Amino acid sequence: MKINMYKALLAGLIAATTLAGCEDERNNFMVDDTLSFVNATQYADVSVYNEHYALAVLKNGKGLQEAKACVEVSPAAMEEYNKAHQTQFVQLPEECYTIAKPQVGFPEGAVRKFVEITWKTAEVIKLDATKDYVIPLQLSAANNALKVDENRDVMLINLKRATLNMEKETAAFYPSADRSSAPFEGSIAINSALADMDVTVSYEIDNKLIEAYNKAHATSFTAAPEGFATLDARESQLPAGNLSTKFSGKINSAALFSGNTLQTQGAYLIPIRITGSSLEGVTIEKNIMYITITMDKVLKGPWTVLEGQKNCFAEDPNAPAWAKKYTSDKLFDGEFDDNHCWISSWDNGPIKFPMDFVVDMGKTQVFTKFYISDYTTHQGNLRDYKIYTAEEYKGADTKWNLVASGMRDYAWAAQPAPYAYPVQKYIAGRYLKFSIIKPENPIDSKDYLNGRGKLADVQGVGF
Repeated sequence: MKINMYKALLAGLIAATTLAGCEDERNNFMVDDTLSFVNATQYADVSVYNEHYALAVLKNGKGLQEAKACVEVSPAAMEEYNKAHQTQFVQLPEECYTIAKPQVGFPEGAVRKFVEITWKTAEVIKLDATKDYVIPLQLSAANNALKVDENRDVMLINLKRATLNMEKETAAFYPSADRSSAPFEGSIAINSALADMDVTVSYEIDNKLIEAYNKAHATSFTAAPEGFATLDARESQLPAGNLSTKFSGKINSAALFSGNTLQTQGAYLIPIRITGSSLEGVTIEKNIMYITITMDKVLKGPWTVLEGQKNCFAEDPNAPAWAKKYTSDKLFDGEFDDNHCWISSWDNGPIKFPMDFVVDMGKTQVFTKFYISDYTTHQGNLRDYKIYTAEEYKGADTKWNLVASGMRDYAWAAQPAPYAYPVQKYIAGRYLKFSIIKPENPIDSKDYLNGRGKLADVQGVGF
């Protein structure tokens, strides 16, 4: 028993002696303590509305030394920064801000301290808004007790005014031919979120801006009729911490119509302008969003043929196999090229005129102009038309509204371009009736026997 006790005592003595010989040399691998600001860019944007900023000062390294950091205003540091970065910062007048404790102590082991800077927003925003003001600060160590990182010893605090902008410059709309209302939406953005302050932004539709827009863009927009464009509200709130807020309104197409007839035709401009905000000293840079309303949307097939399916080469009793693709739907398939053309009945005796086609366009539309194209051969024989629209289709009982009629232009061309065919009445309809009134060449002429002819497509513009 005694032998075991002596062994235990001997082992403990040896362990103690061994530990006493080991030293903690980890600090030998660390750099000496230094002071620095956090941001190596030497610059910080701070919202003027926050009215305070906690500037962090760091002690880096072994952490074994006590030190006192000094922060002082340095116009020379600002000038040096301006030269190095081609900036034009101006020193904020010292009466506009306060540095509560420009010296902070670092006891052994401390690594971060803060210098509190405060200001009065009302005083700062009285200053010239065209100048970019900063608080230029230089870091040093009291009595040069520690080295200061020369790459992180300057900080320019830039007190930024808020800037409001319309996020979109323009938004394009077409009216609704079915006279329904369509919503529109826009955004108002702020350049820097305000941490503890809501901002109310007001706006309005301002038609006085249309003339200047037209001059700047060489356009000829006019003001929309009363009630066509409305805002859902006159102001929106930008909640604290958010960078944007929405506003909305409606395009009320019914204001353009009497029944199903369009009363006014043209291009309208709706300027929505920021008129003010609850935020003092705010700068409004892009304060207008324009909504353009046009009536030149391309309206084309493929549309479904309801009547006139037999009026084509493909339906002739003796039509060759290659002619089977020349069906009536090719006249309304939305393509002008030769592979999509329509050819009338060819060798089935005299064609009966007027030759009528009825199509379902799938939705209600208003045409402001039609475009009709010849095929590369047999040009100009079929160019006298009447075009109708209807909102409901009831076969022979359909109530058709005549919207365009007359002889279209013609000039032979190796590759004929679509001909513009004017509209006389702007009447909404889902169904379209296209009537070819008569051929222009004698029906006994060789090339135009029986009144035969070819067309590429019928389409138009509108909404």
